[in-house]
Amino acid sequence: MKILGLEIHKGDFDGLLGILIDNLSVFLLMISLNIGVVGMPAEIVFRRIIPGAALGLLFGNIYYAYMAKRLQKKEGREDVTALPCGISVVFVIMYTMGILLPVTKITGDPELAWKIGLAANFIGSLICVLGALIGPWLRRFLPSVAMLGPLAGAALMFIAGSGFRDVFSNPIIGVSCLAIVLWGYVANGKLPFRLPAGLVVLVLGAILSMGMGQTVISMEHIGFYAPFPWVLELGVGTIKECAPYLSIILPIAIMNFIGTLNNVELAKSGGDDYNVREAMVADAVASAIGGIFGCCYPNGVFFGHPGYKRMGARTTYSLMNGILLTLLAVFGLFSFINSVIPLAAVTPILMYVGIVSTESAFTTVPKSHVAATCIAIMPFVCELAMNQIDSTLKAFDLSAANADTLAQLISGGVNYTGYSTVGNGTTLISMVLATMVVFMMDRQMLRISATAFFAALLSAVGLIHSSALAWFPVPQITLAWCIIGILGIAAYLGGVRPDKEKCETIQVS
Repeated sequence: MKILGLEIHKGDFDGLLGILIDNLSVFLLMISLNIGVVGMPAEIVFRRIIPGAALGLLFGNIYYAYMAKRLQKKEGREDVTALPCGISVVFVIMYTMGILLPVTKITGDPELAWKIGLAANFIGSLICVLGALIGPWLRRFLPSVAMLGPLAGAALMFIAGSGFRDVFSNPIIGVSCLAIVLWGYVANGKLPFRLPAGLVVLVLGAILSMGMGQTVISMEHIGFYAPFPWVLELGVGTIKECAPYLSIILPIAIMNFIGTLNNVELAKSGGDDYNVREAMVADAVASAIGGIFGCCYPNGVFFGHPGYKRMGARTTYSLMNGILLTLLAVFGLFSFINSVIPLAAVTPILMYVGIVSTESAFTTVPKSHVAATCIAIMPFVCELAMNQIDSTLKAFDLSAANADTLAQLISGGVNYTGYSTVGNGTTLISMVLATMVVFMMDRQMLRISATAFFAALLSAVGLIHSSALAWFPVPQITLAWCIIGILGIAAYLGGVRPDKEKCETIQVS
């Protein structure tokens, strides 16, 4: 059907529910962390951060819908699904806890923290543009599992896996909604009146929550928040004050453009081949637009494209998502929605997106490379364990940075040092390991060496295996990567050559 000249398919409504809930959950987390943890005034959160985030996301959704329309015309088919767009929950947590919270604690000025966050967003946008220059080359050089494997790890650990916590902590709502999602989306079962499974679980969850007395409807913070170019309040000094936080900004920016690279590859595996450089620049522009209007968090391509495609979403779901979120932000309706729909009803839909993303990493790569997918997931297990340990210690006002606490953990059989070594720079570590395993299978010894030496460089500056940028923070690991590189060269000189029949990767001059 057509609405205002836009072609809308039934699957667009399913896709809209999925991506809207995904983005909505991130916005609600953003509000909770800023007000409840950082102590950011509600005026800054609802008048500056949220509208800015929505406008950046609106641009991203509009542009990705435009890219999908172009691809439809180019390939002469209608079943093109637009790239999903939004702010990653990982980036919200890292920017909030790594920049906004420390600045607020040191200065006692949350508004200054917000300004530094804005400047950090612009710096990250610039890095993403630079990343667009090498993105297509990386896409040709790297095996597909190196891009899909990290997505599977993040999806399995932090979306699908962690979702069980919210589902089973409120089982009457959570398990019931999970069963409907699995029936409607995974098993392709039909629901009464052909209702979308996503809509059914939201309505059912709200009804059950009200019936069980869990709902406390809140009208607080509802109002009109007109977007304003808050970037005008920044000065040159604010940019300089970002220097101590480059160890947070740089890895997140790299993760952002690598995430876009991975998610564009994921879309390609589902049949939609987008221009990765164009997508990276669009991410940077969307982040910058958000920053202009007050948002200190970067935009990016979401993973989950295969899930939305399987739902039957096409191009309009993305556009509708951007418009609806902007309206919700401008009128301050996020807290009201959060009070009506329980988290246990929202989580199963996100879990489905995570499940499909994980599935794609196993089914769309060559069968011989499935082992590389498994290895790519493993670093995220360490990151999850590290985060859980950190959260537990924080609840008791403890920290693994304290030597006595660390010694007690180790004596109790908790190898925190190992978890943290692998749990920092997880995405890059995952890509390196998956790439190296594929090159080993294909007997590409010089590429093994190049990958190992690149990992050594990342390790030497603290981009992996370290929580902060520093020179040789973990020298033993840096040396270990160098040894692997030397062994690869030695094997090549010893006569080991690529197996052309098994080789999947493309030779690049």
